[in-house]
Amino acid sequence: MRVAVIGSTGYLGEQICHVLSTSPEFEVKLLVANRSWEKLIRQAQGFRNPSIYLVNRDANFRAASDLKESEIHVLKSRDAVREMILGDSVDGVFFALSGIDWIDLFCDLLVTKKTIWMATKEIIVAGSELWKEERDLSQHQNIIALDSEHNALHQLLQKQSKKDIAKIYLTASGGAFYEWQGDLNEITPEMALSHPNWKMGTKITIDSANLINKGLEVIEANCLFNFPYSQIDVLVQRESVIHALIERQDGFIIALLSKPDMKAVIRHALKSEGSLSWEEYKFDFCQLHQLHFDYPVPDRFRGFYLAVKVGQLGGGYPVFFCGANEACVQAFLSHRIGFNHIPILLEKTLEVTLSKPQTVSDVIEIYNQGYKAAKNLIQQRRSLKC
Repeated sequence: MRVAVIGSTGYLGEQICHVLSTSPEFEVKLLVANRSWEKLIRQAQGFRNPSIYLVNRDANFRAASDLKESEIHVLKSRDAVREMILGDSVDGVFFALSGIDWIDLFCDLLVTKKTIWMATKEIIVAGSELWKEERDLSQHQNIIALDSEHNALHQLLQKQSKKDIAKIYLTASGGAFYEWQGDLNEITPEMALSHPNWKMGTKITIDSANLINKGLEVIEANCLFNFPYSQIDVLVQRESVIHALIERQDGFIIALLSKPDMKAVIRHALKSEGSLSWEEYKFDFCQLHQLHFDYPVPDRFRGFYLAVKVGQLGGGYPVFFCGANEACVQAFLSHRIGFNHIPILLEKTLEVTLSKPQTVSDVIEIYNQGYKAAKNLIQQRRSLKC
């Protein structure tokens, strides 16, 4: 199978490329990154001369200059990327980056028979109003979730009748500060980037620290599996070995357990045997002395409940929230706001009336509105009581 990886130099992208390199039935035809041109070149050299593209123009020019004498081809534009992916030379695409930059490509792929491995939750959440009726994602058999929780739900739901299910549960580790006793003002980006169980990209790690990520995953589950919000719940599962649960109408609960390792998720999503041994994923039950469960504490995880709320509101609110959150995470990482300011600012940005997006262009416009609204509030933060 011939595949493309969008976001290949990020942490998840690296994991995907590692698994693909051990799966001879897959041929990597295209690698796309933002600006890490040296890293992208090294990745490309590990495969059979794929094409590459960097969104950053300077980085793409540097890569083209370095590869003048190479058989690795550097695409010149986003249009060239789209043409290649939507054409006959690619059978499947991995979305392994954050943000909505490639939402138009995702939308175009829905009318093809190409496989879509999806880890970009912002695209699903931001376009949630678009993924209804004829574009209902739950009806697209070619979409394979790469989030560990949604991949687990997919496995659990395969042999269950929907009418027999009372509730589905996503799990969360609780992030780096679930047991934090100090002042939230003291939390630094470096502290927030230290996730207790998972290794992930920068933005998703910050979103996991305040559970906003889990709120977005609730919206994602609503889109991917077409369960109403009343049937979707979240449990804090500190050990991160239970990834999802389903509660049946007859009272039985079925859970999926595995080590917190994305390579296992990717391997399952690829339906590939590959060359990685079972020993790498083997679960040692004797090391698991107990399992802890809890519900997200509202006072500590305001951002989680805000994300769920915007999902329930629908319309333009989910995409607006995604844009505003992007601005807040960037500001926190650059030390311009505190960790505890993020949900305060997000809640304030939502004091707005938004229209329902009808097109991809509408989604992008509302996303930018959310980003600008949060950015303006951040600049005026001295006048806020936060």
